This record gives sequence, structure tokens and C-alpha cells, in this order.
Amino acid sequence: MSPFEISSQYGWSMIVRRWLGCWVDFIVLVGPLVALFELLGEKGFIRAGVVWVPILVLYFPVLEGLTGKSIGKVVTGTVVVDELGFRPGILRATIRTAFRLLEVNPLLAGGAPDGVVVLLFKSRQRLGDMAARTFVLKKSDLPLLVAADGPSTTKPG
Repeated sequence: MSPFEISSQYGWSMIVRRWLGCWVDFIVLVGPLVALFELLGEKGFIRAGVVWVPILVLYFPVLEGLTGKSIGKVVTGTVVVDELGFRPGILRATIRTAFRLLEVNPLLAGGAPDGVVVLLFKSRQRLGDMAARTFVLKKSDLPLLVAADGPSTTKPG
């Protein structure tokens, strides 16, 4: 099966998983920043930006690009793959992240725009996935992936 065929079978449970994963990632990214601000104060926090800004910028592109997973995806048992079922790579993960800033941002409607888009499309993709040509699958469904020339030997998870 292709990632499209697999994701097309998903219902509400996958949307809930994606939403929960979004919040886990938000907590993973923002929690330490709040703690850092409390420990260092405003001036120290700004000086520490040389460390935390790159972490914020690279979190999704590096983790999802190289492994297909963020911490939120590990917790929710999901993985990002390209249209062939492989890890998406840095470029595709960067495209997903750029769209995520608007459609999944927990501060802007709590990720609701993402959920609506995922519900509307049979492929269960959000706009960032469509632009990057990626799919979010349940990790347990990875064995269903079959490349055009036979079973995939390089699984994304």
C-alpha cells in the first residue's frame, strides 16, 4: 500500500493523535523556554537566545527530516513519510514546518485549522503535508508500506 492509501483510511482517531502530538511538541519546546526565562530573567533569557533560537528553528526540520518523528510523534505513535514511504528529509520537513507556523500554531486557534483541513481531504493531509508531499501515518501501519518494486527495506521508523 502507498502512504496515500493508508492515510485515506484514517478517521477521527488519527486527527486526535495529530492534535495531541502537536501539543506534546509545543510543551517540549515552550516548557524549557518558560523555565529558562524564570531562571535567568529577561536579560539572561535574551542572551541565551543564541542557544534556544536554533533549537526552536531546527527542532522539526532535523527530527522529522532525519527520523520521521518529533517527540510528539513518538508519544502518539505516528511518523512522517514521503509519498514513497521513506523519511521525508530536511527540505520536506522544513516545508512542513513553515506551514505549521500558521496552521498548527497552538496560539492560533489551538491547531483547529489543521484539524479542519485534515478532515476535509481524503488523504488526511494538512496544507504543509500537501506542499511537502508528506503523510503522517501510524507507526503500527509502516509494515503495510510497499514500494513499487516490492516491500520497503528502508522503513521510516
